[in-house]
Amino acid sequence: MDELLNSAARLNRASADFLKADVATALTFSGIALESEDPLKRDRNRRAARKAYDTVVRLMERVTLTDGDVKILARNLQRLKSELDRLGEAF
Repeated sequence: MDELLNSAARLNRASADFLKADVATALTFSGIALESEDPLKRDRNRRAARKAYDTVVRLMERVTLTDGDVKILARNLQRLKSELDRLGEAF
């Protein structure tokens, strides 16, 4: 039974780490989109950032997050949403 609980805890920790990495990647995409003068590159990176945003918001409900994880994700999601808004995304 302890092994099962340890496995569940490791899965949850990995899931939380994935969410943080996904938001960081999305911020990279949105940053590239904001800086790009190429409309195709801008659109491609905007779409990738929005897809990651939607994925993280949806999956957050399934992961038990620490207070620190919540703060990091909330701050980065707020920044990402702001950047996506500047890129013309509607929420």
